[in-house]
Amino acid sequence: MAESFSPVPAIPCVFVTGTDTGVGKTFVTAALARHLKNRGLAVGVMKPVETGATHGATDLSDADRLARAAGVLDALDLIAPYRFPDPLAPLAAARRAGQSVDVSRIVRAVHTLRGRHAVLLIEGIGGVLVPLAPRLDVRDLIACLETPVLVVGRASLGGVNHALLTVEAVRRRGLTVLAIVLNEPAPMAAATAAELQSRSTVELIRELSGAPVVGPLRHQRVDGRSWEATLDRIAQDDTISWLADLLLGGAR
Repeated sequence: MAESFSPVPAIPCVFVTGTDTGVGKTFVTAALARHLKNRGLAVGVMKPVETGATHGATDLSDADRLARAAGVLDALDLIAPYRFPDPLAPLAAARRAGQSVDVSRIVRAVHTLRGRHAVLLIEGIGGVLVPLAPRLDVRDLIACLETPVLVVGRASLGGVNHALLTVEAVRRRGLTVLAIVLNEPAPMAAATAAELQSRSTVELIRELSGAPVVGPLRHQRVDGRSWEATLDRIAQDDTISWLADLLLGGAR
């Protein structure tokens, strides 16, 4: 890029993407932030582009949740440089707001946050091919930020295809997959078809992706009142602890 920045520490940093929307990116990112915070680390969080973020809404936005999980006091405009009110794909939401996403603005915010914290977690929007601007998708943004990728996917029927397509798209762009973490999208009773689907999905992704695979994180029923309690519980899960160890030891 044309802009130059003063050097900042090469802290561990990861971009959290999903195989689809609603797969649990925010919850995984927030749980990882809370876990690292509980270890005594200064954790920075970021949601570069957020849609459906209505000013004055009673429900917390993703950026708000990440900030609370990490216990940071960074300005919301730094954590989430672009917030659009319509719950649409970012390119459509930006156009309706009469704006456009400038990657250099996001890079400047990342640079600032990397200088303030010991580790930085960046949550994406949707999947890696989601367009942010006419000639810019999420993969392009990750390439500009030069971070490894943590893929969040579903441990359910269809999860294999979605996860492998995401991994292929990430690697074709020359990016590194740090790991894949899988979630259960719904409660599962023992000895059911859904349980078999979940187990086989995890096994096949582990066999075929060529990346570390962890999970599944068990389904959690979460609402506004139970968010913090559930977050504290999941932050202690072995899967989140393993991801933290991998990030601190393997991400640059």
